[in-house]
Amino acid sequence: MSHFSLRTPIAALALTLGAAALTAHADTLKSENEIRPLTDKIMAQAGAGRTDDAYGAMSPYALIDIRALEVARTNARSSRMAIEAQVGNSIGYEFIRSEKVGDSLLKLTYIEKTEKQAIPWQFIFYKTPAGWGISAFSNGDNVDALFDH
Repeated sequence: MSHFSLRTPIAALALTLGAAALTAHADTLKSENEIRPLTDKIMAQAGAGRTDDAYGAMSPYALIDIRALEVARTNARSSRMAIEAQVGNSIGYEFIRSEKVGDSLLKLTYIEKTEKQAIPWQFIFYKTPAGWGISAFSNGDNVDALFDH
């Protein structure tokens, strides 16, 4: 059985933004209870194959330089057809887990389900004085990392 990898087309999609500059105009979520509904909304778009809309739903809450997120969104848009050629169409999403560290960091992990492969998505939220925002985001092909618990 051959090893299946999405590295080439998804490499353009993978993005960790934790060290990027803060944006002055980011919206924030007032409570931790608002985080899961937002990420479910984002993943509903991704699971329907609407990656561009998923990035759009995420953008207002990004605590990073919006230009970095727009670059990632553009790369995702242009890579989508190549990804679908390898893994098939999106057929939904699944929530995997939520992990909280201290009182200020929360990571939610999902998979975008396709016809042939799961694509991990991770969101890290940081609690600022104004509320919760997305401080880091990634998606890619490292499904194996989901099992490292």
